[in-house]
Amino acid sequence: MGIKISTTNFVNNVAGFVTGKKRKHSDSDDEEINKVIDIALHTPKRKKLVSTAKYIYQALFLEGQNSDVTVSALGEEFHLHRVYLCQSPYFSSMFGGSWLETNQKYINIDIIDPLITIDSLKVVLGSLYNCEIILNPLEIVPILATATMFQLDGLIEKCTEVMLETINPKTSLNYYNAACQYGDKKLQDVCFKWFLVNLMPYYIYYISHPLSDLKTIPVALMEKLVSHPDLCVIQTEYSIYVMLKYWIYLQLHPDSDEPSMNTVNEYFTSRTETLPYLLTSEGKRFISVFQGLRLQNLISHQLDVLLILRDNIVPKTWLDSVILQQWKNVLRVNQNDDKGPGEVSNEVFLATSLRCGRVLSVNERHVWRWTGFHFGVDLLMITEGSTISIKRNHRSEFEQLLSLQATRHIAIRVTVTKINEQRQIIYSAQSEMLKISLTKGEEVQIMAFDKSIEYPIIISANILYTSPDTQDSNPSDEMHQTIS
Repeated sequence: MGIKISTTNFVNNVAGFVTGKKRKHSDSDDEEINKVIDIALHTPKRKKLVSTAKYIYQALFLEGQNSDVTVSALGEEFHLHRVYLCQSPYFSSMFGGSWLETNQKYINIDIIDPLITIDSLKVVLGSLYNCEIILNPLEIVPILATATMFQLDGLIEKCTEVMLETINPKTSLNYYNAACQYGDKKLQDVCFKWFLVNLMPYYIYYISHPLSDLKTIPVALMEKLVSHPDLCVIQTEYSIYVMLKYWIYLQLHPDSDEPSMNTVNEYFTSRTETLPYLLTSEGKRFISVFQGLRLQNLISHQLDVLLILRDNIVPKTWLDSVILQQWKNVLRVNQNDDKGPGEVSNEVFLATSLRCGRVLSVNERHVWRWTGFHFGVDLLMITEGSTISIKRNHRSEFEQLLSLQATRHIAIRVTVTKINEQRQIIYSAQSEMLKISLTKGEEVQIMAFDKSIEYPIIISANILYTSPDTQDSNPSDEMHQTIS
């Protein structure tokens, strides 16, 4: 038996539900909905048809269908299309001007850059037909060279991005040379900074790295690195001298397989010629590199001086003026006329300060010192946690060797660097040039760095112990006078 429902009751029930459970629908609601719909309908949606891009690349570039121009380069012919080639300013200028090739259907391109290859031509010309490109870091330099020739700024930018991500011991030199050749200042700067941090920690002191790879560093690059105030020096300036001695030997004996330091020393000490090596016809090409050494910081240890004189690499005339200046500094300190650097410009500080550093492998308290004659100031470097401090060491048993001045001034700058597996800089913190006064036994915190940084880290420092005597000639002037 069916159930009858009154139409009137049904309408009343629905009306009651609406008024009791929901708000009333208004004309303004309809307007808002219509606006949203209208915006959605009138907003174009950008979608990529992968199949279309693949078809264009396959049919037009790889198969050369409907080609209207043939480009010949490095013995290879490419059946291409003017409308696609004109994306390149190189071809656009060629086709749009009064050049011989403007209306020709066969164009021969003379490739003079030895870095450009058939494979790089295929990649770069193919990029004009496709919205995606695969860039292999092992082949990136020829692609950059080709993109530069065809003036494809977008592709050059993508090459740079890949290179910045993949700077490492196997690519750094090629990337640096390419950046210099093609005028990529950003890439050049990043590569140079990579070498500043890695020249000594990696090429010299990294256990798993063969020392013979040091020979790949060309003279021009080594000259810039050795003279730079930000060079990460492991130990002290004498370590740079030893590295350069080894580097010269490898330059002269490129086929030598990991020569020992004794072999290198014997090569120089066994020379029968009395002329300093740098002044010989063979050694003159290395002069500019050795001019970057800070000789005043190279002769702060008696044994170091004896070894330098024994090697007879550096002309003694270079050392004479430096030794005289250092003796004057000793007298000034001894007579209490110099308590350390006072007013010194950042430029002078960076040009004359002692460069030193070390690698800290584990996160624990480290206390160390750099040996040598530092005008009676024995500094201890201390790292603990994420802080770096210096302390004026003044142990009573060594008091006769230390400065008696109650207060001594130093200028110092410290840098903390963390590198990743590719030995790229992923963290760097640097203090300003700090002028610090130290009483006997006093410890002063220099800087704090990120607590989350994992070890190992590299600590490098620039330290100035005495006031620069600006009235005296620069030691480098003596070097140039000797050369001339």
